[in-house]
Amino acid sequence: MATGASEAEPRVVTEGEFLDELVAVTRERTATEFLYLMASDDAVVGVQWEQPGVDHRRHYRVRDACPHCVVLAGVLALAPMLPLDVLRAGRARPQYETVLRTGRLPHLAFARPAGPPGASWLGDCHAVDGDPHSAADCPRHAVPPPTGDPLELRLGALPRAVRELYPHDGAATADLQQRLRIAQDWRADAQAVASGIREAAATWAFLRKSCVLGVPVPGVNGLVLTLPPGRAPDDRPLAELHAAAVRAAPHGAGPLPYQERACLLPEPASGTHRMPTYAGAVDLTAAAPVRTLRLPTPRRPLSTTGRGVLLLYEARHAMGRHVASAPVRDSAYWDSEAALNVFEFTLLERVAGRHYQEAVAAYVQALRREGGLLARPHKVLDRRRRKALSLAFGGLDDEELHLWASVAYRNAILELLGDLKAFAGHLRRQAG
Repeated sequence: MATGASEAEPRVVTEGEFLDELVAVTRERTATEFLYLMASDDAVVGVQWEQPGVDHRRHYRVRDACPHCVVLAGVLALAPMLPLDVLRAGRARPQYETVLRTGRLPHLAFARPAGPPGASWLGDCHAVDGDPHSAADCPRHAVPPPTGDPLELRLGALPRAVRELYPHDGAATADLQQRLRIAQDWRADAQAVASGIREAAATWAFLRKSCVLGVPVPGVNGLVLTLPPGRAPDDRPLAELHAAAVRAAPHGAGPLPYQERACLLPEPASGTHRMPTYAGAVDLTAAAPVRTLRLPTPRRPLSTTGRGVLLLYEARHAMGRHVASAPVRDSAYWDSEAALNVFEFTLLERVAGRHYQEAVAAYVQALRREGGLLARPHKVLDRRRRKALSLAFGGLDDEELHLWASVAYRNAILELLGDLKAFAGHLRRQAG
């Protein structure tokens, strides 16, 4: 393989200059079959374009910027040009950061697919020996994430109260392993959606760091046992934990604050319910109120992207609840609901791109023609737009397609109103 006009020494550039040059050279080198974005030693970023018979490589040192953030920004800049579909573009960050956490150099690799022009390029991340860290790293990429994953549990030593929920220890271990798998799958879908979306970073961090596994207490609605990792097994029986929780609840002292941590409540039994839901509960393990996110196992699963969006939405909902009482539905409550809707709109704009935006635009036009709310909003999207919206999620059944179309309709109402306060008022009126 020949090497053509490659630059051996890194050039010092700004982040904007790097991204502009990355896009310009990629556009110029139309015969490229493989493209690599590579972290290198000493905060250097490498780019390699491979064409039949020739490689072209350049090295950059980006001023006042984290090299890893620059590489990931490069993926977003290249996505519409190569192109990369939502799934591959979204996976680049978790793949890259997974390699980075191993202490090796991440090299993102993209390959032109065989087939008709316009198809998404393929993507992967290789791990190469070397030191990926430098003084230029941002806090996210310089400091390894916490080693104590809340879902990393030793199921061989369970609290007595949890064991009491099952006929024998083998049944307890099998059920909890299944619940862990369900929680990990839901969380992985949320991570794939959140990757690269700045507005979702705090919500993903909440899911990743603050949500432990929980088990509902059968026969008593609103009681759970949580399993925080790294603790010695609690030998107190369930009845004693329940009595302690009752004693801990002050009478007439107003609503109690929720614990800082929340819990995921996977439901192993398959059913018709498809979406995660937020609810408050009492954690008998800590004798305190806790926010919960129920994770169903539906007979007809949602799309993985849809699951990720919905879990992030419900996690954001949970983050906004601070005390164990029904919220007062005043103007601040509706402002908060409007902001929660905007969070969902932002996620959908990023993961479903122009197909979602076209659906919103179609609803905006229909609202303008009607001069008010639509009597039959489900009739607005024609077959082409419905198919495009479905494909943006990797394929949807009619029920899930209706769900995301209804979100696009709400988004269109916000665009037409043009003001978050007015949108909050709309939500309040719709709630009756």
